[in-house]
Amino acid sequence: MLKYELKNGINLHMVQDKKFKDFRACVLFHRPLCKEEVTLNTLLAAVIRMQSKNFSTAQKISEELENLYGAELIARASKYGERQIIKIGIQSVSDNALGKKGNFDKAMKLVYDIALCAGNGEEFSQNVVDIEKKNIRDSILSQKNDKRSYSVLRLQEEMCKDEPYGINPMGYIDELDRIDCESLYIHYKKVIAESRIDIIFSGNFEVEEAKLAAISFCATLSGRAAEEIKEERRCAPAEVKEVRDKMDVTQGKLCMGFRSVKGTKKENYAATLVYNSMFGGSAVSKLFNNVREKLSLCYYVGSSVDRLKEIMIVRSGVEFENFGKAYDEIMAQQKMMENGDFTQEEIESAKKQLIGAYESNLDSVAAMAEYYTMQLILGTDTSVEEMAKEIENVTRDEIITAARGMKLDTVYYLDKEAE
Repeated sequence: MLKYELKNGINLHMVQDKKFKDFRACVLFHRPLCKEEVTLNTLLAAVIRMQSKNFSTAQKISEELENLYGAELIARASKYGERQIIKIGIQSVSDNALGKKGNFDKAMKLVYDIALCAGNGEEFSQNVVDIEKKNIRDSILSQKNDKRSYSVLRLQEEMCKDEPYGINPMGYIDELDRIDCESLYIHYKKVIAESRIDIIFSGNFEVEEAKLAAISFCATLSGRAAEEIKEERRCAPAEVKEVRDKMDVTQGKLCMGFRSVKGTKKENYAATLVYNSMFGGSAVSKLFNNVREKLSLCYYVGSSVDRLKEIMIVRSGVEFENFGKAYDEIMAQQKMMENGDFTQEEIESAKKQLIGAYESNLDSVAAMAEYYTMQLILGTDTSVEEMAKEIENVTRDEIITAARGMKLDTVYYLDKEAE
């Protein structure tokens, strides 16, 4: 990945691969994940794609995307660890694939207009803000409808109750009610003026053209002393926290949050990946093969690691009467990982699955862009090929060390209401 500093706090990253017909260009505005602005950021990402100075309606933006060979507009606010990134960009057919110039420049002009000239260039439309506020309100209220995702959200809220990670990344209805056109536009100008900005190009493009486009994009922007956002690290408590919600549900949810003692940074991340894949992160894992398939204690069960926050979450769907059995068996499988009670075949199967997953990042422009977005957030520059090699070199002892470094913090039960 090529990197250039354009201005203080504004950087350009380029990952060129001409096997693709498309290119992807994204501008990332980094914001701290905090209660005061999480809802503002979510609403801003929704509003910003609906109107700009040179494209006064969503219909006109849509027509321009069609003119750009059915280009995809990207505008969303996403949670990465304890930061929220407002991502604005486009994916379209490259000039090389078309055999003529012009599409790249037009696409970048649209990105510039939407990112830096949102609304009508001076304010947001009241009608657009009202519509998107209603949409976000509906989305927040509907979070409870997907019980699998909701149980994970509740675990995160309880496990990280007084940490930024516990904030609902969609936002909050009481905060949404307080936002008006003026306050949203003031926040928008703050985001533009203060945020760390990363511009990332991936896929089929010309390096020099991309550099010129990025320089042009930030011509009116000032450098900024953007404060680095770092995740808060905590140790698991001496006594495991238990939380139980009761709702009108037909299936129980059991979620378990672990904190990493040693962390999951570059020096031990590959080992953590292999451990997680063997434990619950794949279809060849102990949780899947034993807790779900052999013992039939769960409808689904799996684990995932958040590298930025350095935590692992186990999620499962169980019968209410099997809460205790499922918990005990999940912890028994974790103890087996800690004791090295696994075969070389399990190690090789996990490594093969992981390497395949990483190499799939090279199969699409979007996946490649997301992989390198995580790299720039981490401050690393590990290629997919290098990551695959690190996984291949993980030893049995390193897997055991990674397992022993995961300590249970919080257990969340979504139970049925009393009859």
